[in-house]
Amino acid sequence: MIRCAMRKIIILVLLCAASGSLARAAAPSKSPAAPDELIVRAVAWDYSWKPATEKEWASRVVSEVAAAAKDGADVIVFPEQFSKGRGLDGVLDAVKAAAGADRFVVLGNAPYQEPGWDHAVSRAYILSGGSWQVMDKLDPTPAERAQKPPVNPGMRLPLFRFRGGTVAVLPAFSIEKPEIAASLKKRAVQLVLVTVPVEDEAGAARVARCASARAVELGAAIVTAPPSSEAPALHLPAQKSFDLKPRAPAGRDVRLPWKRLLDLRARPDDSTEARPFLDPAPYYQVEI
Repeated sequence: MIRCAMRKIIILVLLCAASGSLARAAAPSKSPAAPDELIVRAVAWDYSWKPATEKEWASRVVSEVAAAAKDGADVIVFPEQFSKGRGLDGVLDAVKAAAGADRFVVLGNAPYQEPGWDHAVSRAYILSGGSWQVMDKLDPTPAERAQKPPVNPGMRLPLFRFRGGTVAVLPAFSIEKPEIAASLKKRAVQLVLVTVPVEDEAGAARVARCASARAVELGAAIVTAPPSSEAPALHLPAQKSFDLKPRAPAGRDVRLPWKRLLDLRARPDDSTEARPFLDPAPYYQVEI
């Protein structure tokens, strides 16, 4: 009987130890703390540059990414149409290697057409979580829709998790659409990266005004990343503790108060400060 009792005790001890090990293995690891600041590099790209070879063009793309990573940029954004009609598939592996681990890279929209298609799309490539994803332009411009072959609109707006927040990527024409803003408000984004092509004065004014409005409506940082002829800009929510004026950095790096942006939704204070991005959808009907 003593031997039997001892055997039961030993088995019970072994089972408890095993269950403890399993519990420790199953326990989720803590997410790393969100950084106080994010640095977004809006790559300066001269649209008039004419590389001698395709290899020279690809090398320039990769070197821009490597330089930004070396300088400590967390997010690297190329402007819309920077490839001047070139496909981007051939540089993806080299760009990923140059970016290193845990960086967010946006290669602004370029024409893309599958064999047999009677249309094209304007496709951006986005490096997130170590893998590439694609996003086709949701709102082709009238000029893009009229070209041969016509550019068709994309059908999905992907969002990305990065450093504890939610990020959206939009080409310039889409930031002008209030329908996009309404969709993003429901998803509680903290950062919208806007890839901007060469714009005339009126186009640049529309992008700037709409970016400012979206920052208020979404409670998010809106970064516009134009080519080298224009400076990038940062629009922040119009809330206490945030700079209420658009920021135009001296160089091409935009610094975001990332922790404060996350806390704006995660821990809203008890004051009566208006926060339109936290209000529910309106209940009223529109009549005329």
